[in-house]
Amino acid sequence: MFKNLLTAATLAATLWTAVAAAQSTPQATIAAPNVVVTHGLPGAAQIVTLRPGVDLDGLVKEFGLKPNFLYRHALNGFAGPIDPDTIGRLRQDGRVLAVEADGPLAFAGQTVPTGILRMGLTNFPVPHINSTSYWNSATGVSQPIDVDVAVLDSGIDLTHPDLNVVQAQDFTGLGWTGQDCTGHGTWVAGAIGGINNTFGVVGVAPGVRLWDVQVSCPGANGWANFVAGMEYIATNADKISVVNCSLGSSTAANPYVAIRTAVQSVVNQGVVFVAAAGNNTADVAGTDGLWGVNPATGICDDFLPAAVPEAMAVSAVDVHIDQTAVFSNYSYLPRDTNFVTSPGGAVDVAAPGVDSGDASSGILSTWIGETYKAMYGTSAAAPHVAGLVALYIAANGRAYDAQGVYNIRQAIVNNSLPQSEWNNPNPNPMKNGVVPLPTPLAMPSENWVPQPRIVNATLVTNSLQMSFQTVPGYTYAVQYSASLTATNTWTPLTSTNGSGSLTSVTVADPAPSSTSRFYRLVRQPAP
Repeated sequence: MFKNLLTAATLAATLWTAVAAAQSTPQATIAAPNVVVTHGLPGAAQIVTLRPGVDLDGLVKEFGLKPNFLYRHALNGFAGPIDPDTIGRLRQDGRVLAVEADGPLAFAGQTVPTGILRMGLTNFPVPHINSTSYWNSATGVSQPIDVDVAVLDSGIDLTHPDLNVVQAQDFTGLGWTGQDCTGHGTWVAGAIGGINNTFGVVGVAPGVRLWDVQVSCPGANGWANFVAGMEYIATNADKISVVNCSLGSSTAANPYVAIRTAVQSVVNQGVVFVAAAGNNTADVAGTDGLWGVNPATGICDDFLPAAVPEAMAVSAVDVHIDQTAVFSNYSYLPRDTNFVTSPGGAVDVAAPGVDSGDASSGILSTWIGETYKAMYGTSAAAPHVAGLVALYIAANGRAYDAQGVYNIRQAIVNNSLPQSEWNNPNPNPMKNGVVPLPTPLAMPSENWVPQPRIVNATLVTNSLQMSFQTVPGYTYAVQYSASLTATNTWTPLTSTNGSGSLTSVTVADPAPSSTSRFYRLVRQPAP
């Protein structure tokens, strides 16, 4: 959310701490379409540079040209399609300095944002960010992560080339039809799943299928919109397995019962609900320090929906100084009801949310207008964790009930980096002489990845068929040997890349030994 843009009385109140300087040009190495429109004379597009002082308009008229562009300041010349005969005449004209063929424009190359780097994701095989084994040279795109993630936000730029948006629903009533009204949701979407290609940025879970659930735009920011979006997610919970909610408010009299019931509904169907902890530099339990409705006042001032126990709450880390972000909310006490045990109490994990070493203090992600922009806030931290959850699901399969959701959350917490190893001292304010609880930094882990094993072997018409499960980002090699001695030699039978969430692969040995043959399955990170 954008602080200072939306008031504290709205749903989208406080999660963005600031709007940082824009990176207005997409960064890419992929050849972009030629920017010259091919109207006018037939022929290849050319750029013509005239000598200084030559009458540009007079020469164009003299040659009967219809250029797409006239250049008067950067150089004296023009560009457009020109037939071969005219190209030859121009090159022999003393007023012309050069006639050069136009060509495809190349951008600067895909950027790996600092949040991705701090979480160590370039060294984790599952997203295969640096893997050539999963690269499709024809499309210039790496194999996407096979998970569906809902972005409960301001919409997503539906034409952004770095995002895989598969569904879009508008619950604002303003006619946006899912197209992002502020840029916030597009940034979040890129942090979750920016496509691993040759341009722009890459997300934590590259290429995940993004469900655009638009609930917050200026003029339509109520909790009723939020619940409508949650209704849509609950209806599609058989497909969606993760939700990111970088929205929230600690305004008095928030509809706690409705919010919690809606979150419970999707969690009960196996959807992990990830929520930003907020940017108030305060306890997520609110000023009263009590969870839920305060019996003395009858109101709830918790930061919602992050304070709901069914939600996976995420605080922010400054990746430059490796400390809790000064604006981030935190927790002094676990919730009264906690389904996950975390050192951070009511906050499951922290994640990259600001980079004070950057001029903008932001972390780069996608933006509306098919551009890129640096932003910061706990809104930035939450999608890093939503992407991490998607990677866990890609390796282990999704949840189908609330307990499955809590198991995923607990696995993320257990394998994250303890705060004592990255944050000393804790910059957050003390309360009664006590610092906030130490939140671990969300990190991927090889402990998530199921051990490779052959799950079935069957002799079929003189051929031994073996089945095993694979995980993206790894190669799996089946080998055989005539013995199990210390000096035995293993011979390759076949190998394959992990292709998706718990994908089952069957291979066959067409000539099994008539005496004995032993098999093993070897897994390695894909190159």
